[in-house]
Amino acid sequence: MLVFSVPLIITNLMQALYNIIDMIIIGKYAGASGLAAVGNGGQVTVVVLCIVIGISNAGAVMVAHLAGQKRSEEISNLMGTMLITFVMLALVLTALVMLFTNPILRVLDTPAEAWHSTVIYLRICIMGTICVYLYNFLMAVLRGLGNSKVPMIIIFITTCVNIVLDLIFVGACSMGTAGAAIATVIAQALNMVLIIYAVQRNTAYLDDRKKLMHISAGYLKTLLKIGLPQSVQFTLTNLSYLFIIGMVNTYGVYASAAAGSSAKLSSFAVLSAQAVMGAVITMTGQNLAAGNYDRVMQGMRWGILYALPLPLVFFCICVLRPERMLGLFTDEMEVLMVGGPYLRIIAVSFLIEAVMFCLMGLLTGAGYTNVTMLCAIISSFGIRFGLAKLFSTGLGMGFLGVAWAYPFAPVSSLLICFFFILSGRWRNSRVEMSG
Repeated sequence: MLVFSVPLIITNLMQALYNIIDMIIIGKYAGASGLAAVGNGGQVTVVVLCIVIGISNAGAVMVAHLAGQKRSEEISNLMGTMLITFVMLALVLTALVMLFTNPILRVLDTPAEAWHSTVIYLRICIMGTICVYLYNFLMAVLRGLGNSKVPMIIIFITTCVNIVLDLIFVGACSMGTAGAAIATVIAQALNMVLIIYAVQRNTAYLDDRKKLMHISAGYLKTLLKIGLPQSVQFTLTNLSYLFIIGMVNTYGVYASAAAGSSAKLSSFAVLSAQAVMGAVITMTGQNLAAGNYDRVMQGMRWGILYALPLPLVFFCICVLRPERMLGLFTDEMEVLMVGGPYLRIIAVSFLIEAVMFCLMGLLTGAGYTNVTMLCAIISSFGIRFGLAKLFSTGLGMGFLGVAWAYPFAPVSSLLICFFFILSGRWRNSRVEMSG
């Protein structure tokens, strides 16, 4: 578990570190309006990414089951199904976001001061969707095989490239959010090229072009059966964030900048838990396929132990010195004043989410993404969005009312997952591997 988890944690750390450095650079050279633009446009691209994450997790589970059942020769057939599915999704979603950029941003109540920058940022970033999807497709294969080191090396290289390009385009060339978006797309394209090279060098699965151009009905059925519920789960979760951003935007550009900066810190705080979730998914898939139920539970327990330290550190710092943390992104006092109390409140959710992700990893590895989807529906809309609306508007708590909804949301998901695992139903895997 530790050998597999550490590269995943480092990978997520580098990605989150880049996101924070990106926001620091934007805040320094583009101000509050630039932070608001990246916060609004970035959340839309996250929703698009969530769709592929769910299906790529399903692919990793299926690869892990094939490996656990000693059926590695069938992985190329599965990869062909994944490749065609991912490319089609990427092209459709890119076209939709390009066509409906303005309506999407109007729904979000994007601040007028940040409107033009947000439109440009979103339209440039969405052009990299095909690269992101192809990278996630091949990363899922490597992760399912238990290889987490190659993605770590690739992300390290492209993160460094992205930061350098940010400094050139945003800083030296004064291109603002457009420069940040261009730097991101270039790094995504490099990601794609490097992982194709790595998979070709380390495996023979890309050699059979005929299999890569073929969709297997059986694999597609399982891929969608496991992947679609999780895609819905991640999409609904981030759609609730989009609706909350729309709520936050009504309080002005400083509140929008504060919420966007807090979101970046939040994503950094739970990244170790998300990485460990990936490890738990793979270990559950391989051990469940081999009938090693005790090792599945042991993996989840160790996962929780590995996942908690980073969120605990961030929780303490964000509660004790929230303005200092937000000061990493901006020195505008208005943002720090409204954002400090906001960050202090949402920090409570870091610890709850860390445990929740590990429990969800076990259920995902066993194919019970329908349960995790139910968790998302209840926690994202029934609780997070519902309570944010109630607290901010109904009870007149304003901007801070939105923050108070965050700690409550993951509690419901954690309890649902806990009692489902306690029931033992996860032992009957829902992953059917017939090509």
